[in-house]
Amino acid sequence: MDFTLNSEQTMLRDSARRYLAQAGGASWQGYAELGWLGIAAPEDAGGLGGGMADLAILAEELGRALAPEPFADGAVLATRLVDRLVVGHSREALLGEMIAGTRRLAAALYEPGRRYELAPQTTAVRDGGGYRLSGTKVLVMDGAAADDLLVTAALDGGVALFLVGREQAGVDGRAYRTVDRRDCADFRLDVTVEADRLLSGNALDAVEDALDEARLCLCADMLGGMDSAIEMTAEYLKTRTQFGQKLATFQALQHSVADLFIDADSVRSSLLRAIPAFGGERAARRKAVSACWVNTFETAKRVTGMAVHLHGAIGFTTEYRVGHYLRRAIVSERLFGDVEFHLARYMEG
Repeated sequence: MDFTLNSEQTMLRDSARRYLAQAGGASWQGYAELGWLGIAAPEDAGGLGGGMADLAILAEELGRALAPEPFADGAVLATRLVDRLVVGHSREALLGEMIAGTRRLAAALYEPGRRYELAPQTTAVRDGGGYRLSGTKVLVMDGAAADDLLVTAALDGGVALFLVGREQAGVDGRAYRTVDRRDCADFRLDVTVEADRLLSGNALDAVEDALDEARLCLCADMLGGMDSAIEMTAEYLKTRTQFGQKLATFQALQHSVADLFIDADSVRSSLLRAIPAFGGERAARRKAVSACWVNTFETAKRVTGMAVHLHGAIGFTTEYRVGHYLRRAIVSERLFGDVEFHLARYMEG
């Protein structure tokens, strides 16, 4: 397979890098104005109909820039779920608002004490003409800023997906920031929703499929972060002086930086192997994504940790950028399944 970027993908990468360098991470509305929120949306709903390669290109640039907005969660995971599970005019209207940035959705999938189990303990029971949802959801990225939550709940022996207003009575949220300074929230639910807020009574496969796309975007995000951390480290060693010499003149440090480049390239190879899997069978895709995830996050923690180490004391300060790549790797690994989870998932496949 040819992995050379076409002209449109090259323009996407270059324009994103320039914009993020100037805007310092930008905003959700800025993403909308640039069309980024429409990449994962289909053309019939006003989106760009982009594929996994397009999403990965943009995610890599967002990771390089340490962009705080939850692209993988809000612009990929939530968009794909709405696209696959909402029907009729409601689908087009909701996707249109999401693409324009006027309506934000956050996926509420995980529960306390359940690790990454997608079969929920949150329950939905029929209540008059609607449904009563009861349960707790945790680690909802951008949950405090979302207009609506995509909530999984057990219904009639299956996994259902509901659209729940974040500020609706019976939705109790607790917002906080992760160690890499991204916004997150937990929610306690004891809420009644109307019948049309049930998007699907059999949503598990769609959730798994959308999660895998979001997972690969996080892998690409990590690759961009690693590349930037390595570049910062190489430049630092060229300017920092010890014992009357530039650190870059010491052979041991040269070898350390070379090893970082090799490690990052292994992640790029894993990513490029996983992207074509989205055009094949689900089982093969699951294995490819989990293999990429394990390699990415084991490598990302090692590379960014070494980048901090090679900077010395300044690398540990919150004011210096390089340490934030390590924090981002630590948090991102736990968003959609940690290394241990994906090793087990790979072996099951």
